[in-house]
Amino acid sequence: MRRLSTLSAAASFKLAAFAAAALMASPSFAGDWANWRGPEMNGVSRETNLPETWNPETGENVVWTSDIGGRAAPVILNGRVYLNSRTHHDINDPEESVHAQEQVVCFDLETGEVLWKDVFNVFQTDIPAPRIGWSSMAADPETGNVYCHSVSGLFICYSADGERLWQHSFFEQYGRISGYGGRNQTPIIDEGRVVVSFLCRNWGETGTPPPKHRYYAFDKKTGEVMWVAAPGGPPQDTNYSVPIVTVIDGERLLIGGNGDGGFYAINARTGKTRWGQKMSKRATNVSPVVEENRVYIAHGEDNVDTIDFGRIQCIDGSAMGEIGPEQTIWRIDGIKMGYASLLVHEGILYCVADTGVLYAFDSKTGEELWERSLGTVGKGSPVWADGKLYVMEVNGNVHILKPSREGVESLSHVELPAREGAGTDEIYASPAIADGKIVLVTRDRTICIAKEGAEPAETEIPPMAEEKPVGDEVATVHVIPYETSLAAGQDQSYRLQTFDANGGFIEETTNFAFSGSEGLEGVKVEGTQVAVPEDLSAHRGGTVKTEYEGVPATARVRAFPNLPWKWTFDEFTGKQVPPTWINAIAAIGPVSQDGETYMQKTSGEGRPSAYIWCGPPEMSGYTVQCDVMSSEDPKRRQMANIGITCQRYNFTLKGNVQKLEVLSWVPHRRAAKEVKFRWDPKKWYTMKVRVTPTDEGCNVQGKVWERGKAEPEKWTIEAFDPHPNENGSPGVYFYAQTECFFDNYQVYPSDSPPAGSEGEAAATGAAASE
Repeated sequence: MRRLSTLSAAASFKLAAFAAAALMASPSFAGDWANWRGPEMNGVSRETNLPETWNPETGENVVWTSDIGGRAAPVILNGRVYLNSRTHHDINDPEESVHAQEQVVCFDLETGEVLWKDVFNVFQTDIPAPRIGWSSMAADPETGNVYCHSVSGLFICYSADGERLWQHSFFEQYGRISGYGGRNQTPIIDEGRVVVSFLCRNWGETGTPPPKHRYYAFDKKTGEVMWVAAPGGPPQDTNYSVPIVTVIDGERLLIGGNGDGGFYAINARTGKTRWGQKMSKRATNVSPVVEENRVYIAHGEDNVDTIDFGRIQCIDGSAMGEIGPEQTIWRIDGIKMGYASLLVHEGILYCVADTGVLYAFDSKTGEELWERSLGTVGKGSPVWADGKLYVMEVNGNVHILKPSREGVESLSHVELPAREGAGTDEIYASPAIADGKIVLVTRDRTICIAKEGAEPAETEIPPMAEEKPVGDEVATVHVIPYETSLAAGQDQSYRLQTFDANGGFIEETTNFAFSGSEGLEGVKVEGTQVAVPEDLSAHRGGTVKTEYEGVPATARVRAFPNLPWKWTFDEFTGKQVPPTWINAIAAIGPVSQDGETYMQKTSGEGRPSAYIWCGPPEMSGYTVQCDVMSSEDPKRRQMANIGITCQRYNFTLKGNVQKLEVLSWVPHRRAAKEVKFRWDPKKWYTMKVRVTPTDEGCNVQGKVWERGKAEPEKWTIEAFDPHPNENGSPGVYFYAQTECFFDNYQVYPSDSPPAGSEGEAAATGAAASE
């Protein structure tokens, strides 16, 4: 049942800041498609002279075609097309599957020539190859750089020519949560920031359950963390709603959907929440759009306040706090809008439902104007350009439509067959438009079309609404970088950015000093600098503090001593975990029995598996060793899977099948090997793993033996990877519906093992946190 409800709406660098505001307010022109939904973040292109028809069989209006396809929308900048996708290798062929990877591809817009590729491994995720590339890339017109968020949580900044300028590993640094479905957030560029969100649980105060949907803002040039915001409640699922940036009521806002089923508006410069609304009982995937002060949002799951599935809603974006009936202008329940994002243009709101039906509504009143079937499944978001709608349906259907308030006319309908085999191609992406060309991405292809003989033409892009004048009173202070990991001998200098109550940028300064720190004993904090001494004896995780014009601010720091590291856990009590370990809080905890203290998987509801990362992602050339034990479920006779990780390879004892396994990418068992290995419940074993580079790739070598017995000379298992993971954090892994335990966790250089016997390292390494 659909229901329309109409309700009344609730009624030192200052010069640089003003210059930046003036620049943002000045008109710009179309020509690039740097955001997945275009220059205005809403699916609207101002270009003209675009094709009304095309034919892939005859070549009519087809500029070029590539056999590289994907799931994500492409972005276009300076005559180059950028796409994130999987490689072509057959994951069902044992000989080919080891070569299956993720890639970033750069095409020449004019010719389709591949100018460069960056191919990299998928690791430690349940996402299968067909779901790689849900997130689009983002391009920055100012620098020419482009940004990719991979399924393994790599966040990479590239130059236009494919050089990696900086990167983060969201799994290993921030505890990003990855689901099987592949839903992955697309980054956006706003001023000097690149912003991307994800579900995570990491360390310290942000490591406690439940996980949160967090927005991370990075300096787009350096990769430094500028701020982190966490609007909303506990997430119900992963999602891929891409936020937009707009100015409403004089405030620059970032608005997006969350994993908790809500939509939230936060200040785009400070991360402070302005308003929010919980709509759905599951995560929201749709990106919003804005017309004047009206914000349009939708979802396709259970409503929180009705029995209908799905909702389209128009709210007053100038509201504050929790959105209620007073701030709702209109809403329609009963239309499942779970995938495709909305489009509003010239008073018409266009919506592609999950059922493949295109709806048109009056944007001010919510009155339905018309509807049209595009096929059976709607996932790609529509694009408006040159008086036409370009919209694609999952089962190979590409439509060019001419809409009006009175109805819609079909100008072109192409059904693309699969490039190989029977059936149709699959389409999940949205078109991208630049320089008179339209780029379409399907599962099997990338296609560029243009109107033959037409010259590219464009009109001005209307500027955002004006912001309120910047005030003098400081309301928010950010310490940058907000989060840092430092090894022994490293140091970090900091700066401050200050903002008024509206988020207006006041100034950036280094004229401050830290007033103290917490949890960083042994780390030198002086002036605007944090330095980790070479002889740091223990892992430290904590905060540095300052105050500027009466406004407090903090930054988070993890400090790592030199190898070797060793945790015996003897000094741990309560719920204590090593302070630098990622995703450890509430996943494991100390337990004491028979005079010994060791780490135990904590019981409770939720996923029975966990990855815990124990060091920086840049590490390589090390060995991991740990004592492990599994209990046995007396009713189901089940044991745990217990593992340790080294450079993004899992080395796992599998209890129920009595095997030993090496594995990197779980769904496709890439670079995998397993051997039979009998091990018993309630008995301690020592595991040891290292990664050894070779001329052709690397060998992952592991061994297991009963604790207290002599270490065997030979490796129990060896696996070869022709595409080696050259670095990665050491860690712990388990999949356990029963209790499992860890003790004497060690990390040491592979070419310099600790003193003592082969099986028992004598180094004390890192101490427990205090």
